[in-house]
Order: sequence, then C-alpha cells, then structure tokens
Amino acid sequence: MEDKEVESEGRKIYRAKSFARSVMTCPNCHLALSEAVDHCPRCQYTGQTSMLRFPFPAPSLSRFIDPKSHLAEVDRERMSRSLNALNKKFPQPRLCFCIIDLAEGVDLREFGFWLMNTSPVDSPEEAEIRPWTILIVIDDVNGNVSVTPGYSIEPFLDDEAWRSLILKERQHFFARDYITGSLKLIEGAERILHEGAARTERRIRKEKTGGKSKRRKVRKRKVKE
Repeated sequence: MEDKEVESEGRKIYRAKSFARSVMTCPNCHLALSEAVDHCPRCQYTGQTSMLRFPFPAPSLSRFIDPKSHLAEVDRERMSRSLNALNKKFPQPRLCFCIIDLAEGVDLREFGFWLMNTSPVDSPEEAEIRPWTILIVIDDVNGNVSVTPGYSIEPFLDDEAWRSLILKERQHFFARDYITGSLKLIEGAERILHEGAARTERRIRKEKTGGKSKRRKVRKRKVKE
C-alpha cells in the first residue's frame, strides 16, 4: 500500500500506512507498546482473555448501540447531523456510540477492546470500515466514558488529547446529559482528526524532502570525484 494521501471529492483519503508510526496500549494494564504483539509482556493479556471476561455474543457495531434507549430519537437525529458533517470532512473514520450498563469494576477500555474485536464482521463494507472505527463507550451506571480506536485510525489519534477531551466534558456524562456530552465529543473528535492529519502531512513532506536532499548530495559527490 502506498504511503500517500489521495484527494476524493475535495476530501483527503489517507492510507493506513501513512499513520503506521504510533504507540499502542494494552487494554488491561495500559502498558505502552511500540508494535503489535500476541500478548502483553507485562500482564500477559491476550484477546482470548477478554473473551473469557465477557462470555456472551457481542452486538454488531453501528452508529448507536443503545439497548435501553438512553438517547431519544430527536437526540439521535441531532448527533447524526453532526456525525454526517464530520464524515464530509473525514470520510474514512466511523464514530460509534455505545451506551450500556456495566457491572461494578468492569474496565471500560477492556470492554471497548472486546467489543471492537469480537463484534460480528458480516459484510465486506464492515470489514473495510472496522479498522477505521472509533468506538465511544458510555457506562450509564457511573457515567464514565472510554474511547477505543480501530488499528488503522489509532495512530491518527492522540491518546492524551482524547483523555483531555473526556476530562473536560465528563460533567455532562456524570449528569447523564448524553446528548450534550456526545455532541462535545464529536466537536473534539474533529479537532483531534485535524491535528492528526496535519502531523501526518508534515511527516510525509519531511520524508519526501529528506529523500530528495540525499539524492542531491550523492550527485554532488560524484561530480567532485
């Protein structure tokens, strides 16, 4: 896959390889990992571990996973308008909101990891969009929020920026004002995606410029000889 971006209807389409330099984290102990591994070197966590902790079928991923209807239809429509506007600027990422009641002590990030990786992939379209999915899990029991990105979009997102965004808007989720909190997260996601795009473009330009400079130096040495 070529390391470049292409223009599509005025919108940038980024190849997954363009974002291939990133730090991943273990969903269990949150150890930073520089590359994909079969198990966490610190806590030995694997994908199989998550399946044992959540021994039930995962639902399909969709824009709204809300089995108890915490969001009213009018709220979904408002969020959909914001999500559609975001998609016009960034056509690859898909944001999914999951509002669920979890048992006491369940780690939201681990649940998000499990849901992202075990939810059915039942169509070619889902297989294509899954790596570019940003899953936002909201626990109605305590008002906590977590973000789980797919492996293609993860390097494009700044984990610290997401943490800061959630901390800034968490009062809305504690108050169970999910529509306000979710709209704020969508606004913040646009900023984070813009920052990620800018970083990627700078890196690509730097690499291209650096390659040309090297070739010029080689030619000069040949002339002197």
